[in-house]
Amino acid sequence: MTGSYIRTPELLALIRKVFKALLVVTVVVGGLGIAIGTIAFGLPGLWAALIATVLGLFFTATTVAGLYYAAGRGQELLMVVLLGGWLVKMIILGGVIFWLKNQTFYHKGTFAATILTLVIGALIVEMVIVATARIPYVSVNSVTAAEGSATPASPDTSEQPQQRAENREESATEGEERGEEG
Repeated sequence: MTGSYIRTPELLALIRKVFKALLVVTVVVGGLGIAIGTIAFGLPGLWAALIATVLGLFFTATTVAGLYYAAGRGQELLMVVLLGGWLVKMIILGGVIFWLKNQTFYHKGTFAATILTLVIGALIVEMVIVATARIPYVSVNSVTAAEGSATPASPDTSEQPQQRAENREESATEGEERGEEG
């Protein structure tokens, strides 16, 4: 069954739920970081928390966009999108940190605390939502559509799978008996 993946509405709804929750976490943690950083360290604290919050929003948006794109298209594509996206994000983060290394307009501790709190908060939210998600393995709509395209089942001819197997065995046995007689 490795070739057939179903892009279910439930899966897409889960991704949207994760995105909304991540936005809330990013805005709350970023807002707290901005408020605490500004109160404690003035303008450098504000800039540090603001940069960390913008990076958090960027990482959240790109992760969810990648998940939405890869949903239902196969595990291989999902892994390429997630790992490739993670690699690109780490390169961007490394570039931002490298650029910020010698800058004096921001507070390094506030930046580190805000970005780490955002990452830990995002991981917790993702784990809780995915662990409690109720995603079916197949979509009822796609199963009924696939069955409907082959032959519509009428109430008189619908049989259970076990009954169909028994009928095939009986037919085979009757055919063998006719072959021996003739």
